[in-house]
Amino acid sequence: MGWLTLISTLAGGVLGVGSTLVVESVRTKRDQRLRHGELRRTAYVRYLTALTETETALQTLALSHPTPIASSDVVAAFRSTGVIAARYELFLVAPASVYDAAREAYNLLRAMRVAIATTNIVVGDDSVEWQALHTPYDIALRKLRAAMRVSLGPAFD
Repeated sequence: MGWLTLISTLAGGVLGVGSTLVVESVRTKRDQRLRHGELRRTAYVRYLTALTETETALQTLALSHPTPIASSDVVAAFRSTGVIAARYELFLVAPASVYDAAREAYNLLRAMRVAIATTNIVVGDDSVEWQALHTPYDIALRKLRAAMRVSLGPAFD
C-alpha cells in the first residue's frame, strides 16, 4: 500500500502543477492579445486624430491666406500635427490591410497639401475642384476606419 499512496500523491502533484501551468499559459496569451489590441487601438486613434487635424490645418490655412500660399507655410501646417510620426507608429502595429488603407488616406492628404501649395484652389463645399480633391480623401478615410474596426475585432465594436 505504501507504493500506491506515493504514486497517487506524485500523480496528483504532477496533474496539479500541469493544470496550473496550462491555465497560466492561457491567461498570459489572453492578456497579451488584449494589450496588443489596446496598443493598436491607441495607435489607430492617434493616426486618425493626426489625419483630421492635418486636414483641418490645411483647410484653415487655405481659407485664411490669400493665394498663392507659400509652400513652406503649407508644409509647416502639414507637419504641425504629427501625422508623420503617427504614420510610423501605425506601421509598427497595424496589419498590412490597415496600413495599406492608411497609406492611401495619407497620400490623398498629401495631394491636398500639394494642390493648396501649387494651385489657386478654392476650399469649400461649392468648389468643384476642391470636391474632386476632397471626396476621394473622405472615401479613403472611411475605408481606413472600416479596416481598423475589422482589425480590432468584435471586442472593440
